[in-house]
Amino acid sequence: MMRVLGGGRLSLAAVLVLWGLIALALLRTPPVNILSWDTFGYYLYLPATFIHHDPAIHDIGWVNDAVATYNSTATLYQVQQQPDGAWVLKYPMGLALLWLPFFLVGHLVALLSGAPADGFSAPYQWSIIVACLAYVGVGLLLLRKLLLAHFPDGLSAAVLALVVMGTNYVHQALYSTGMPHVFLFTLYAGVLWHTHRWYQEHRRSDAVKLAVLMGLLALSRPSEAVVVLIPLLYGLSTSNWRDHVQGQMRYKGQLMLVAGILLLVGVPQLLYWKWLTGKLLYMSYNNPGEGFEFLHPYTWEVLFSFRKGWYIYTPVMAVATAGLFLLRKRLPAWRWSLVAFFVLNLYVVSSWSCWWYADSFGQRALVQSYAVMALPLGAVLGWLAERRIVWRWSGAFLLLGLTGLNLFQVHQGTLGLIHTSRMTWPAYKAVFGRTQRPEGLEKLWLVERALTMDHGAPDLSGYRSWPLRTMGFDAPEPDVDEAGRTDTIAFDGGHAWLLKPGREFTPAVRVPWRSISAADHVWFEVTCRVHRPLTGPLPKLALVTTFEHNGYSYQYMARDVDLQSAEPGAWVEVRQWYQSPEVRRPEDPLAVYAWLRDTLPAVVDRITITVHEPRP
Repeated sequence: MMRVLGGGRLSLAAVLVLWGLIALALLRTPPVNILSWDTFGYYLYLPATFIHHDPAIHDIGWVNDAVATYNSTATLYQVQQQPDGAWVLKYPMGLALLWLPFFLVGHLVALLSGAPADGFSAPYQWSIIVACLAYVGVGLLLLRKLLLAHFPDGLSAAVLALVVMGTNYVHQALYSTGMPHVFLFTLYAGVLWHTHRWYQEHRRSDAVKLAVLMGLLALSRPSEAVVVLIPLLYGLSTSNWRDHVQGQMRYKGQLMLVAGILLLVGVPQLLYWKWLTGKLLYMSYNNPGEGFEFLHPYTWEVLFSFRKGWYIYTPVMAVATAGLFLLRKRLPAWRWSLVAFFVLNLYVVSSWSCWWYADSFGQRALVQSYAVMALPLGAVLGWLAERRIVWRWSGAFLLLGLTGLNLFQVHQGTLGLIHTSRMTWPAYKAVFGRTQRPEGLEKLWLVERALTMDHGAPDLSGYRSWPLRTMGFDAPEPDVDEAGRTDTIAFDGGHAWLLKPGREFTPAVRVPWRSISAADHVWFEVTCRVHRPLTGPLPKLALVTTFEHNGYSYQYMARDVDLQSAEPGAWVEVRQWYQSPEVRRPEDPLAVYAWLRDTLPAVVDRITITVHEPRP
């Protein structure tokens, strides 16, 4: 190791300069509240276990106190309550394990300094910032060692600079400091280095380190299990796959050790789920509006959309992708492992229905893979170095230009010109090359969706409207039991629908999203008529509007009907406004129905849906 460090002064200087720039920026302008949103969910394991001694969070009060004190999140989506009252954390525990030593130091500092030892005060905030800087430094040093094993010192330094400053890695380190991607980048760099080492010397220590690193990756984000392809396929070629398998079998004892360690690293998570849910495997991402769509990946959008396209906002990675075609001659041992990883990882990332991965600059879900992409990027630089001088200078200017574009666009993101989740092609054109916000920029972004359903009537001045469906109850609905129809009273025609115990729901109006609109959103104006009884207590019922995926609801809205202010015997018009969500699949239907929430009967008639779609 000392020989490698001593023989690579330029690359070592690159690591020190890059780390120093990140450290200087973080120390000069630290995050206001690093323990918020998703990071809050990844982190909760630590205060729950070591401060409150309540890993099952039976007392949600201390979590609510933290949210109220530190403004950690708008909604408590990071935990899910179980039937016995315990709360299961949505995110896996791998990142908490990576942070544990730094958290313990932060806790000690809080106790000694008199700061609130609640897990969220300044010492704990700084512990995660210091953790980020530590992992950035280790990750860059590991990647440097890997690059020096395959490329000259100067080329390795250039790759390091491009990976950090030419991509959204720098944005994640500075502005999403507590998110997992920079930490996982370091784990990937370790996997690559110890894969190289193991195939060179087949030492048991490298096999153990490989297993621990891969286990921590999967324990931090289960989708990172694709990392196993890297050591599994290293050295493979189409002509020697039998020799490759036989060669690995000579070390089957070490391979069994790797498998055992992988299982051992995952045991704490499995036991946690078994303890709180009764299941060894628990899908904590259980929002029906979000999930994997393996049959319908969003690969084009992930790569090329102006909302969050990888090659649009991180064009250096398009160059690195081209380098995959150079591996056959330049890094043949890595060829199939890197190509297979790239394809499968991109497929998994693209298959998540929220393919833009919420608020971020560029495709944050791919940042950790930049350690892998550094090798094909180095192959491109090596290819350029062997070309004529005009090619070398052209390539250098192109890469410098792409790096400058990345840094400028990161700066635009901090100015609010490039939105973190709502960008469009018109908006991108309007802000390209600018540092001042053009007038009317907000109108060029995708619509802002409310975090809660507590919104009133929208401004429809830029919308066009048309009736979608009206459902009365004079004619029988297909596949609906007619027993609910009543002719004793009706608002429109001769029949209405009688709700009573055992029949708490009206027939639902269901219309697939693909039959409604191709716009990014619409507003639905939903109405129905409810009869107020002449005498006696008033029933409790709600008008429900929702989208459904495989029979499960998401973006669910249920508004109680106010009958108190109506005249006895009158028909009350109930109206609600519903903004369409990010619809998971085009075939997901809008569903509208009335729901009796009482034992008293109620009569409902004439459900109508009007669509308000933005004009082009």
